[in-house]
Amino acid sequence: MRYIKQILLFSVFLAPHLTTKAQGKLLSVDELSLQTTYTSLEEALPDSQNVYILFLSNRGYTSFPKEVFKFKNLQYLSLDNNSIEYMPDEIELLQNLQYLDLSNNPRIYIRQTIKKLSKLNNLNSLALAGNKIIKLPKEVGNLIGLQLLGLENNDIYKIPPEIGNLKGLRILFLADNKITQLPKEIGELRNIQQLDLANNRLTEIPEEIGQLLFLQELDLSQNQLNKLPYHILKLRKLQKMDLRGNPELKDEKFKVKTLLPNAKVRF
Repeated sequence: MRYIKQILLFSVFLAPHLTTKAQGKLLSVDELSLQTTYTSLEEALPDSQNVYILFLSNRGYTSFPKEVFKFKNLQYLSLDNNSIEYMPDEIELLQNLQYLDLSNNPRIYIRQTIKKLSKLNNLNSLALAGNKIIKLPKEVGNLIGLQLLGLENNDIYKIPPEIGNLKGLRILFLADNKITQLPKEIGELRNIQQLDLANNRLTEIPEEIGQLLFLQELDLSQNQLNKLPYHILKLRKLQKMDLRGNPELKDEKFKVKTLLPNAKVRF
């Protein structure tokens, strides 16, 4: 549910799809919010042409349920809290899918999953939280249509430079991992508005952070930062920044408030 709330919250920023349901094409976020939410295959199958939102959480699935491919108009699918390992080849059939939640499937093969999902041309929101991911594969850079990516609560220690390919990304959740450094390519995420890096192992932030001119919220709490780059002064749209849990930043308090006088900064 966290992700659908985020999607609705940021609907004004997400790319609109001004098409009609009758044509079986993409719905806007506002239109999707008015559709029936189905919570079981038994409930959805008799009305397969009108299934746009499907929640199949906590069902004990060990493989992707093939019945889902009967829902040609499906646009929001949640399969969180299962034990799915692989994405089947048929996933390509779900070309209308915009929002996919695969959180808390700890047996999932992440590289294979991302490779398959990169063939979904309309996918713009992907949740992969709580999947015990250690290494984020470079193939993540092929998900070029994403606007929201949730990778929190994993064991990720390194972000590949290919993350910079996600030029349209607006929201990136990376909290509760083991990240020790960010690639300079993080600065290529020119449209990002919310970046959550809380509870990692960062000791520094690359100066390229100053290229994120549309950034509004930045969470760097509970890291091991000892300084912040001067380039943060370029973050003119920043409204909130959380620096709590970085004891060595105490001496940076005056500097940060001077560089970002209009942002609400928490120490």
